[in-house]
Amino acid sequence: MRTSFRLLFVCAAALLSACGEGGPATAGMAGGDTTGPPPQSPYGATGAQNVRVVPVEIEVIGLPEGWNGMRIAALSDFHLSMWPDNANVARAAVERAIAEKPDVFVLLGDYVGSRRGDFTALDRVLAPLRGRTVFAVLGNEDMLEDPDEPDSLAILTRAALARNGVQLLHNARARFIRNNDTAFIAGVDPYIARRPDWRRAEMYGGIPGGGSTPVLLAHMPVAALTVPTDKYPSVISGHTFCGQIEVPGTPRLTWVNTELFPQEANAASNRIYRVRGSTLFVTCGLGFSFVPVRFGSPPEVAMITLRTVGGVQRDTAATKGGVNVDSLIQQFTPDSARTEEDTTADEG
Repeated sequence: MRTSFRLLFVCAAALLSACGEGGPATAGMAGGDTTGPPPQSPYGATGAQNVRVVPVEIEVIGLPEGWNGMRIAALSDFHLSMWPDNANVARAAVERAIAEKPDVFVLLGDYVGSRRGDFTALDRVLAPLRGRTVFAVLGNEDMLEDPDEPDSLAILTRAALARNGVQLLHNARARFIRNNDTAFIAGVDPYIARRPDWRRAEMYGGIPGGGSTPVLLAHMPVAALTVPTDKYPSVISGHTFCGQIEVPGTPRLTWVNTELFPQEANAASNRIYRVRGSTLFVTCGLGFSFVPVRFGSPPEVAMITLRTVGGVQRDTAATKGGVNVDSLIQQFTPDSARTEEDTTADEG
C-alpha cells in the first residue's frame, strides 16, 4: 500500500512539474546534476531558487560566555541520489550559508543515500566549504543500521566528507574556540534511539556534557528522547520534512508534534522543543524526497544563533534552578525567513 501511495505522489509531482514549464532555469549552480530539466515547484521556481535562510535563536543554559552570539549554519538532507535537481539545491544552500558568514557550519546527514549514487556530486556540493569549520553527522540513509554488517555506503560517505575537510562526529565531540572560550560540539549515531540501553549509555558516556558541550548534533529528532536528562543544553536535528501536505512514507513534522513530542510541543513556536532538559531545534532540510516537490516547505538553511542564559558551567550538569525554562522556547515564525532579495539588499 505504501508503494502505491508513493507512485501516486510521483505521478502528481510530475504533473506539477509539467505545469511549471517555462519557469526560470537554475543558474550559477556549476557542478550540479544536469540530467533532464530541473523540477519546478508549486512556488513557480526551481528548488535551488527557493532556498531560503531561516533565522533561529536558541537560549542555551550554561553556554560559555565566548560562545554567546555564535552563529551556526545548519544544512540537512541533501538526498543527492533521489532526484537530479537535489545537487543544485544543495549547492545553492551551501552558497547561501557561506554568504551569511557563520562561525560554524553543521551538516546533519542523508547526503547521497545510495551505494550507486554519485559521490562526485557530493564533492561538488561541499567544495565551497573547504577550508572552513564544518562538522557533520551521518544520517539513516548514509549507513546501515546493523553496525556489524559490512557497510560500503558508510565508508564512501565518510571518505567524501573527509576529503572535503568536513570533520565527522560519530559518538564523538570536537573542540571549537570562539572569543578565547573553548567548548565542544558533539554528534551521535543516527540510529541511537534504536540501540540497546547499554550501548546508548556507552555512546553518551564517552561525550562529556554540561557547559563543556553546549551543542549535540543528531540526524533524527527522536534522539532527543534518549539524551541523559540535563546533559546537553541544545540538540540540532534534521530528517523531518515540514511540508503542509503529508506525503506517506516520509518523516513528517505532524508525526513529530503529535506522536514523538506531544507534551513538549508549544503552540507559540515551530520546531523548537524542550526535551529532557535540552532545547531541540529541527530543520526541514533541503532535498526532494519521494516526490520532486516540497509542499509548503521550501528548502532551508537554518541560521542558528546561540544565546547565553543561566550561569556558565564547564563540566557539570546544566542548571536545574533559577532559570525560567519556558523562556527557552523562542517565538519562531518561518515567514521571517530571509529571501535572496533580502541578502542582496543587505550586500548593497
